[in-house]
Amino acid sequence: MEEKKLYPFRLTRIEDKYHWGSEEFCLADLGYRDTFVHDGWLAGSTLGDLMETYFDRVTGENVFDAFGVQFPFQIRRIKAEGRMSLRVSPDDETARDRYDHLGKEKLWYVVSAGKGSRLLIGFRRDTDASELYAECLEGNPVKLLNTLEPRAGQFFYIPAGTPHCAFGPMTIVEVSESSALDFLLCDWRVPADSEDGEFDPALNIIAALDFIKYEQYPERLLSGNAGRNVAPSSSVPGVETLLQLPQFTVSKVDLKQALSIGNAESDTCIAYTSIKGSFEIQTTPEVSPDSERLLTATEGETVLIPAECSSFILAPRSADATLLEVMVEKLSD
Repeated sequence: MEEKKLYPFRLTRIEDKYHWGSEEFCLADLGYRDTFVHDGWLAGSTLGDLMETYFDRVTGENVFDAFGVQFPFQIRRIKAEGRMSLRVSPDDETARDRYDHLGKEKLWYVVSAGKGSRLLIGFRRDTDASELYAECLEGNPVKLLNTLEPRAGQFFYIPAGTPHCAFGPMTIVEVSESSALDFLLCDWRVPADSEDGEFDPALNIIAALDFIKYEQYPERLLSGNAGRNVAPSSSVPGVETLLQLPQFTVSKVDLKQALSIGNAESDTCIAYTSIKGSFEIQTTPEVSPDSERLLTATEGETVLIPAECSSFILAPRSADATLLEVMVEKLSD
């Protein structure tokens, strides 16, 4: 019997609410939060299930060799209505040695920013653990941090070790490594080491003090374009590479016309999440059965193209279709 091929599918979102707003897991393989397939014969399977069953057919052989059954990246949609808790994440080496986990490099893409909204990212001057700890205990580390007035369409690279948060009203799409390692530094209402429900109590300021980057945050990363020199431009019309890291690459797609995409050479999965408008994915009979050849997605939805799906057409269904494309570039041998 011929083996069924994997096909593009939407992922069902999971929402968590907090005192400062909410976040939706749009694509996640975290165990405690694991998004599941919405469409076709795989419907109801979690992303973790797919990785445990289909291995490199999901992510591609090269990526699977590097990450194993752990899906490599995640996508969240953050809606900050008040003051988001100040947080920081470790790098890959620290996360691996202490927690047998991936670290957490991030990109924040600002979907919308209302009056009075702010981003706090990195230190405005060199500081140290003692000063940060004292200010967080007092509930007022703002004076140590860069404070930005964001605009829709800006995007910010948040390296591991960088304290950051958002003050709403604001909507952000976060792309990061597949990791649950956000450490609480300050939640603005209570002392920084108090349990809030959003964070594992062990992931607190004391545990984070030795991996935080205390030097002044690079000014070029505060411009709202991720520093630009960290990423090359794409040659595909309407596609702009926002950030390219060894862990993942994020591009913005202004989808004005249908794009024919061949994925065989790159041998990797691709995720598309809608920032604005709706889009569709079309595949050939060789790739997908007739019932799964056309997939539509609306604003806020995320579609995963498995590596096994070697070619497809990405087309707009609305004039304002704008997507983020996330993938892992082919890793060096």
